[in-house]
Amino acid sequence: MSASGADAARAARAALEALPPVGDPYRLGLWHKDRATLRGVAFEARILGKLLKRGGGPGARGRFLVIGRARSGTTLLTRLLNQIEGVHCDGEVLHHAVLSPLGHLDRLARTSNAPIYGCKLLSYQMHEVLRLRDPHGFLSAVKAQGYALIHMRRDTLDQCLSLSVAQVTKSYVSNRAGKAAAPKVLDPQAFIAQLRWNEALLAYERAALSGLGALEIDYERDLRRPEDHAGAVARVCALFGLTPPEIPPAPIRKQLGNGLDEVIDNPDEIRAAIRAAGLSHLLRSQDGA
Repeated sequence: MSASGADAARAARAALEALPPVGDPYRLGLWHKDRATLRGVAFEARILGKLLKRGGGPGARGRFLVIGRARSGTTLLTRLLNQIEGVHCDGEVLHHAVLSPLGHLDRLARTSNAPIYGCKLLSYQMHEVLRLRDPHGFLSAVKAQGYALIHMRRDTLDQCLSLSVAQVTKSYVSNRAGKAAAPKVLDPQAFIAQLRWNEALLAYERAALSGLGALEIDYERDLRRPEDHAGAVARVCALFGLTPPEIPPAPIRKQLGNGLDEVIDNPDEIRAAIRAAGLSHLLRSQDGA
C-alpha cells in the first residue's frame, strides 16, 4: 500500500473513532459487549483442539472472506454460496473477540472438510470488537494466508433503513404470513446518527481494502433481484476456477429497505431530517433527492 493509501486508511479509522457508536453497545463505557466475553476464546480453543486432534494438514485448498456492513447482504450471499458443491461458507466467525484473529481464520480453513472454505466478517467487528489498530495490515495478512477478499456493498440509505427497522421492531427476518406488521417509526436523530456512522464505516472498509484486489459484490446490482443471483455466484466461482452451478435463487427473508415511503411509517419526517443534517447526497430520486 502506498504512503498516501496508508494515510487514507488512518484518516478513515480516525473519522470513525470520532463518532459515537450507534446504540452505545459498551460495557462500563469501555468494551463492546461482544469484546467483553470469553465466548470467542472458547470457540478459538475448540477449533485449535480440533486441529490438534486431526494432526494438522492443509485443509481447504481455496479460501475466501466476505467483508461488509451489517444488513449489506452478506447473509444472502453466504446462503447462495453454500449451495455450491464443494464450498462451505461459515457465518460471523469473529463475532466475538479472540486472542489471535489471523490464527483463528487459518485454523478454521485448515480444519474444513470442504475444498473451498469461506466465512464472513462484518466491518463493525473489525473496528469495535477486534479493535484492529491496522485494519489494512490485517486484511493484507489474511490475503497472504490464501484468502480471497470479497467486499459486499449496499446503498447506505437502504442499508441503514434495513438495520434501523430491524432494531426498532426487534425482528431481523421478514414477518410470517398472518402476523401483523410491527410499527416502523424511526427516531430522526437516531437515524441520522445511524447514517453518519455507516457512511464512515463504508469509508473505513474501502480504505482497509485499498489495493488488495477484493472482488466487489453490489447488493443493488447483484443480489436485490433473484434473477441476478446466478451472476453473483458465477463471479465468486471464477475466483477458484469452479464451473458455476445451476442453483435456484435464494429466498430473501430479511426486511430489506427499498425506499423511505415503502419501508417506514414516518418517511417525510426522516427525509426532512436527512436534508437538515446535510446528508441529501444519500437520498435518491425515489426518496426525494
